[in-house]
Amino acid sequence: MTDVFGTHPKTKIIGALLTEAEDPVTHFSANEIGRIAGVDADSVEDHVADLVAYGLVVETDELEDRATYKLDEDGQIVDDIRRLSEHLLERESE
Repeated sequence: MTDVFGTHPKTKIIGALLTEAEDPVTHFSANEIGRIAGVDADSVEDHVADLVAYGLVVETDELEDRATYKLDEDGQIVDDIRRLSEHLLERESE
């Protein structure tokens, strides 16, 4: 996705969650998202509220001592982005 939409931290965060969250119930801390996305945890914290507001990510309470996040699999927008991501991967392999 970053090849098409750039390397903004929000793009990296969504791309990371799309590739890592094969099981929709997978919850990630800001540190885990940052490690996967290649951005620091502070950057994740800075942008995750926007991603929640956009309906892309939901905050969960999977860990007692810190917030965790996952893709909002109940929202249509995540399905649309997942399909777009798959389409881009197909085009890339042509």
